[in-house]
Amino acid sequence: MSPFPGLDRVLAVIGRTRHKMVAIELEEAVKRGNSFLEVRLDFLAKAVDFKRMLPHKKCPWVATLRRPQDGGRWPGKEDDRQAVLRQAIVSGFDWVDLETDIADKIRRFGAVKRIISYHNMTETPANLDEIYEKMLEQDGDVYKIAVMANTAADIERILKIQKSAPKPTVAFGMGEIGIPTRYTSLKFGAPWIYAAFNKERGIAPGLPSVDDFKTTYPVRSINAETEIFGVIGDPVGHSYSPVLHNHMYLRTKTNAIYLPFRVPVGTLPEMVKAFEAVPVSGYSVTIPHKQAAAELAGESEAFVKLSGAANTLVRRPNGTFFAANTDYSAAVE
Repeated sequence: MSPFPGLDRVLAVIGRTRHKMVAIELEEAVKRGNSFLEVRLDFLAKAVDFKRMLPHKKCPWVATLRRPQDGGRWPGKEDDRQAVLRQAIVSGFDWVDLETDIADKIRRFGAVKRIISYHNMTETPANLDEIYEKMLEQDGDVYKIAVMANTAADIERILKIQKSAPKPTVAFGMGEIGIPTRYTSLKFGAPWIYAAFNKERGIAPGLPSVDDFKTTYPVRSINAETEIFGVIGDPVGHSYSPVLHNHMYLRTKTNAIYLPFRVPVGTLPEMVKAFEAVPVSGYSVTIPHKQAAAELAGESEAFVKLSGAANTLVRRPNGTFFAANTDYSAAVE
């Protein structure tokens, strides 16, 4: 059994091409402790058959029917897509995901709750604030922003929206660079985090899997007081540091989470500055950033000055970083 807490803050996403496999995963997801599921209707290869799915409903469901430009697989006409969404609303789904450009065309019905969403699979637009403000004028219960994070400026825009959100909002960056924002969104009040029930389905870039929360990331315990730490590198996805640190935080009852930060070479100062909005309390530093980390620090131990490289950055109360080189000291010892 996993030592990490349960999945009550996770919206597990199910996307399969066959109704039979959808039904199997809907049943299995509940058996494995999931209590909130998003059904990606756009993954189905044939016409949606609600009568085949609904007998397997054992927890709240979100109906999502995504277009290709929004990262989905719906191959048909837009009028037909909206008709299927309306059918989902009246058939027994608890939630429906409506893109911001069509949300006003589909009226609220009964007790079905509405997610107003905006997706951009290529960039984080410079006018993201304006897009979000218009979304807030629409009739939603939760607002979702999922944009591709490519730069430090993208991270700053995403964090700004999540931190200042006046209504329940899930805002995050897609792709490897955006992974930390999926978790920090919970720190700043997002009602849930998205995760793939089946990690092999390739639902969205950078989307974690439910298994990640059972083995590595204790998302249930994230709150406003949670400290954020992480490992900086490029690549960084292979690192075992999140597993090690998060298990130690759990064992020592430390309110913290340790995340992977993919930082492209040459962008360390900008990325560290962008994540000051969190703020991140400290970083482990791996290739190719050890020299840049030493240069970035306001204060360093002697081993950093001797080697010209740092593998640890610790935030001081004044916002500057202290740099250490535990590789150097370990080798000497």
